[in-house]
Amino acid sequence: MDSQTQSVTRYRVTLDFTVINRGNPPSDWNWRNLLELNDNQYERIKELTVENLGEFATDNVNIVEAY
Repeated sequence: MDSQTQSVTRYRVTLDFTVINRGNPPSDWNWRNLLELNDNQYERIKELTVENLGEFATDNVNIVEAY
């Protein structure tokens, strides 16, 4: 990479959690608030997986995969 090209690293974070089913589909959830789960309401993270998807070169606005 040249001196003007920066890089970023992409991660995939997978959460396995339990919540009370109130007929509210995940697409409608407020994910920012969901990460502050209340264990007293049986909301808890069961498993957290983080995958490193690799480094990507950035050229201003365009993101291209670095080889």
